[in-house]
Amino acid sequence: MRNFSLSKFKQLPIVMTSMSRWDGDFSSASWSLAKTFARDQVVIYVDYPFTLLDFIRERKKPGVKARKRALLFGENCLIPLPDYGPNLYALTPPLMLPINWLPPGWLYRTLAEWNNLRLSKQITKGLQHLGWTDFIFFNSFNPLYLSSLPEGFSPKAFIYQSRDNIRALEPYLRKHGAYLEVEAIREADLSLATSRLLQKELSELSGHTVAYFPNAADFTLFKSAYEKALPLPEELQELPRPIIGYTGNICHRIDYEIIKGICEKYPEKSVVLVGPRNHWGHTNIDLDALPNLHFTGPKKIEQLPTYLAHFDLLVLPFLCNDVTRSIYPLKINEYLASGKPVVATPFSEDIQSFHPHIRLEGEKESFIRAIDEELKQNLPEKAEKRYREAAANTWEGRVSLFWKLVNQTFSL
Repeated sequence: MRNFSLSKFKQLPIVMTSMSRWDGDFSSASWSLAKTFARDQVVIYVDYPFTLLDFIRERKKPGVKARKRALLFGENCLIPLPDYGPNLYALTPPLMLPINWLPPGWLYRTLAEWNNLRLSKQITKGLQHLGWTDFIFFNSFNPLYLSSLPEGFSPKAFIYQSRDNIRALEPYLRKHGAYLEVEAIREADLSLATSRLLQKELSELSGHTVAYFPNAADFTLFKSAYEKALPLPEELQELPRPIIGYTGNICHRIDYEIIKGICEKYPEKSVVLVGPRNHWGHTNIDLDALPNLHFTGPKKIEQLPTYLAHFDLLVLPFLCNDVTRSIYPLKINEYLASGKPVVATPFSEDIQSFHPHIRLEGEKESFIRAIDEELKQNLPEKAEKRYREAAANTWEGRVSLFWKLVNQTFSL
């Protein structure tokens, strides 16, 4: 494979796996990257598998209902996604055995191999349906599946990407994911990490080189929040201004004491959180009791610029802990593309690199105070600088970086 040219690689289809699904509740880096690759070559985006237990528990949910025949009978497992171009396909894997409850050992390994073989066969069928045998396999942070490749599943290149510190995530993921990720890096031809800290830690844990491959933004989409007069979303029409906004998963990463403090300090302002609510169990604060805190629910990535365009200031109030210190947040470049002022906690080396384009405050009181100061000090030239910073961090640029890293790897 070392003499396989870059031009030949660029002609191959990319099979991408991740921990998200193409029609999930919030945008993901893997899905954004897949859409960008698909502008120039075939991409098969493999949905995060449902286990038998998932199917039973979630059988009434729209996402499962839409995939029911594929999951149960193997029908229409590979579907084209013409709304995103002629080269992008979604693949529904067959139902997997629920094995994560097992301890590490021979039984888990045996059943994981069975799952991996089942998944790889479905991928191979999808490739054959499109007339391909050779391909690039890109595992974008899903070490629970195909961290090691079954016999007969032989891509021309195996790429592994880490996008979060799995060793600090919830026990379900880290139980097997922590050691499987290291194994994936050791087996992959090229390994990537989205933050500087991840790059360093995974290189040390695996004994292999891990390249820095940061997140980006769909600048073409999000710049509309800066350049165009977008319609006011219905949920915002009756809200007092200014509006302080957040977009993304409302989850364990957020410092809810800061959210509460903002609402209480500025009762005349509106605070709007756009995204799926997954905060239960991560805070004792009754968020619904805060009268100026509003939730819109999850929105498709294509809808987000409309909200950003009508927010007056954006916040990224992540906790500063082991979970967040290795995060390069996907949303930071989306925020900056809107030109709006941003206040964030200094949770990682990567977020700190965006200073002075964003305001960084580590203490609750200083964070809250910074909101008023940034609103008062916002100027057109500052907005332009933020916009320009986002323009330098696009998925198109990351795809170019990817091929540069591939070329370096296979030219050795």
